[in-house]
Amino acid sequence: MKAYIMDKDRILRIADISAPLKKADNILVTVRAASICGTDMRTFLKGNVKIDVPRVLGHEFAGDIVHVGDDLKEYGFDIGDRVTAAPAIGCGECYYCKKGYSNMCNDLETIGFQYDGVFASVVEIPKKAVKNGNLIHLPESISYDDATLIEPAACAWNGQTYLQIHEGDTVLIYGSGMIGCIHAELAYRKGASRVVIVEPVEKRGKIAMEKVPGIVWINPFTQNTVEEVEKLTKGKGADVVITATSVPSVHEEAQKVAAKRGRISLFGGIPGDGKGYLDSNLIHYKELQVFGVHATTPGYMKEIMKMMEDGELDAKKYIEKIVALDDVERGFFSIRDDNTMKVVIHP
Repeated sequence: MKAYIMDKDRILRIADISAPLKKADNILVTVRAASICGTDMRTFLKGNVKIDVPRVLGHEFAGDIVHVGDDLKEYGFDIGDRVTAAPAIGCGECYYCKKGYSNMCNDLETIGFQYDGVFASVVEIPKKAVKNGNLIHLPESISYDDATLIEPAACAWNGQTYLQIHEGDTVLIYGSGMIGCIHAELAYRKGASRVVIVEPVEKRGKIAMEKVPGIVWINPFTQNTVEEVEKLTKGKGADVVITATSVPSVHEEAQKVAAKRGRISLFGGIPGDGKGYLDSNLIHYKELQVFGVHATTPGYMKEIMKMMEDGELDAKKYIEKIVALDDVERGFFSIRDDNTMKVVIHP
């Protein structure tokens, strides 16, 4: 089968590889749709030493089960079932897994990193993932394309569980990509009275205003973000700040624009060792709360799926391009060069 891989020399390319074998301890899924996420994009542009090679890339997907191994019959999955999956797979036995925080497992393994990913015709779901609840039934009311956005939206939902967004809060979000916009939608859902997005690319800022009506856009190239936030909040600052971008300097600025007792989510991972961007005295004297967030869990994915089923979250409006697997790199270039918000691949 064709797949988009990082080969043993860490080169990204389309390759002909063997399809995964039907085994007693696996489930095989035909991939109907997959999507390119921010992590995939960073891998495309800069590589990724965390990926065990050779490896099929990609982890956001939906599809149909075509094989259920004999050892997995008891878990309620059948051939023909529509499914998606939480790609971060915990051990299932440690303290964090048993508490429901499988994304914090010390032995975490991830589809597209330690297991072959979804930029291919078929993906193998290992027994550990099935046993731990990572494979999720997909309702008929959610299309395959839309379902590829459940996992990234659930990452945002995970991040917001710490932030205690209340009615009347001002929420400031750095980055206006799909994740930034989803964060905005979820913040409004929790009662935020004002959502501000900081985005230097004019096209992206305008698209975000169209996708999420009511947001305020600050262009840091033409405006002073700290001064603009002071004006909007009458000197108070933002109650909640979310860094939905991989730009390190926003971690520093987030502490400045946050109100006293403000909550900050360092949502976007940054290059390098991540050191040197937090001001301990600023955190101390402003009584700031600073939170990290990594990946998501099957539970949060099911909560997002319910929102989509109930019409509370519209995913399809973020999908701006669909490409065949052979044209996957055209999808990456579209994101890089045309600021395309979300690209879906049809293997």
